[in-house]
Amino acid sequence: MISFFKKDFLVYWRDRKEIIISLITPMVLITVLSLALPGWVENSTKSLQMKVAFVNLDDEETGLQQIRELLSQQTLPQETKDLLGQQLEQSAPAGLFKQVLQEDSVKEIVTLVELDNEEALRRLEDGQIDALFTIPEGFTFAVLNKMLLNEGEGSEILITADDGSLQVDVLKDIIGSFTRTLNLQAAIRHVSAGNPDLDADRLMADSEIGGREIVPGVKIVTSFQYYALAISIVFALMISVTVSSKAIAEKREHTFERILLAGSKPVNYLSGKMSSTICLSLAQLVIVLLLSHFIFGIFTDRSWQFWTGMAAVLIIMSVCMGALSSLFTALVFRLDDQAASGISFIAVIIAGSIGGSFVPVYVLPEWLQAAGEWTPNGLGLSVLLKWLQTETINDLSDAMLKLAAFSIISFGLAVWIFPKRGRVQ
Repeated sequence: MISFFKKDFLVYWRDRKEIIISLITPMVLITVLSLALPGWVENSTKSLQMKVAFVNLDDEETGLQQIRELLSQQTLPQETKDLLGQQLEQSAPAGLFKQVLQEDSVKEIVTLVELDNEEALRRLEDGQIDALFTIPEGFTFAVLNKMLLNEGEGSEILITADDGSLQVDVLKDIIGSFTRTLNLQAAIRHVSAGNPDLDADRLMADSEIGGREIVPGVKIVTSFQYYALAISIVFALMISVTVSSKAIAEKREHTFERILLAGSKPVNYLSGKMSSTICLSLAQLVIVLLLSHFIFGIFTDRSWQFWTGMAAVLIIMSVCMGALSSLFTALVFRLDDQAASGISFIAVIIAGSIGGSFVPVYVLPEWLQAAGEWTPNGLGLSVLLKWLQTETINDLSDAMLKLAAFSIISFGLAVWIFPKRGRVQ
């Protein structure tokens, strides 16, 4: 296989004009598209907008009445009871969560709709809403009993969605941040109540409760970042077509037959195409992204974890490109030269269009967005954008497994359809 790798690598390397074009053209496209179409990408809220159903299964007034009765039975000083009573009127938890989701900053991305449980589930199933925010039965009493009297186990809220998404993660982060604030406030009150030397107001001020918190997953992707990733990926995809197209000349000049006469196996020939494409596409990705970084400063102030994750995705994507190159090569030997070239070219154009390489994916219809994630460039671009925004390991590992599966299937299909000895068309 090593000799075939050298052959394909050197054949590509000799075409210096094509190499220069494959490096200059992406940089020109990145510059032009990023400057001409920044509004398509740099919209901080459009890609995060979601419809959320607010479902309240609790009887809030009954819960408040139960807490009032419980407070009247407590052996507490009247001053303490009065203070807890005041807090009770201001602390109806369902209303507090609703207020959070209706704040101006949150309303930019969350459209809240109050529904009953059955209607909300139906709309979620039909795709009319993105998530359910459910207040369970007995929530008011359980939460206030824990917050004011430090009794019971409290309660929990439910966020329901058909599948994980960046929007759902943002909703969880908003609710989680507010929940942690409530829990911390309650804990400080309980601690200060048992120790008169502690000032609850001062402790909460020192804890910076209510301060500004950066929510993970909402970093804005700039147009230069988006197009640097999108264009570099689609040009790496084109390398798989370019390397496989060299097989047309080898087929015409009977190079493959001579290789078979020398005793080499057909799979070694395919492996040479795949391995050379892996190296060439990886070099293409790295060079274009590094040039974009140094010229436009697209990945400044990033941690070593970010670079490690990006390197892992680029490597597995290059393996995908290599597997596709072997598949396109198999088509060259199975079909007419023009038919094989046409199929390969059309496949790249379709993958680039629906995978977000030419226009941002969110401007496409939803069914095309879903189809685009089945393409290697679409899946790779999607995970790199999520990694750029959130650096979430789970998103990275899931996508890499899908890309690895795509590579194995593509190479297995190439080996299966590649003609055996004496069967070259």
